[in-house]
Amino acid sequence: MTSSPQKSAFSKHTQEQIQQPSTTSTTNDENPYGQMSLTARLLVFLLVPSATGLIGLFSSFLQSTRTPPEGQEPHTIDLDRDFMTPFLLGLAFVIVIGFQTGGFRVAGGMTAMERKFALSWPKAKRVRKVRRERVIVEDEDGDLDDDTKKDR
Repeated sequence: MTSSPQKSAFSKHTQEQIQQPSTTSTTNDENPYGQMSLTARLLVFLLVPSATGLIGLFSSFLQSTRTPPEGQEPHTIDLDRDFMTPFLLGLAFVIVIGFQTGGFRVAGGMTAMERKFALSWPKAKRVRKVRRERVIVEDEDGDLDDDTKKDR
């Protein structure tokens, strides 16, 4: 009957734990390290492709300010080639990174994310080569000893 005070103390402790709100189980809205907000995602989807498009447009502008060598026509700025192509490549880059990170989840902190690869590589099988040698040794007396008989 000595265990009843221990049981009552344990039951009081567990009841206190049940009544306290759990701090470890939070949703993504409460946890700032779990997932990016919708505003942050929209900014990433707009700013990264726009920045790459503007960099492409600026580099084309710099190229058009140079004087062309004789016999060549001057460089013209084409919005489709100079802005849209880098913009679409930047957008594809952001989309791929979004899929790879699982919706821009931040790894580390309270939740560690397992890496999942798009391709699964076949596992290499290790092949061992077994080399068996038969060594025949002749004694001074002329007797032949076979070392393989000793192994058996």
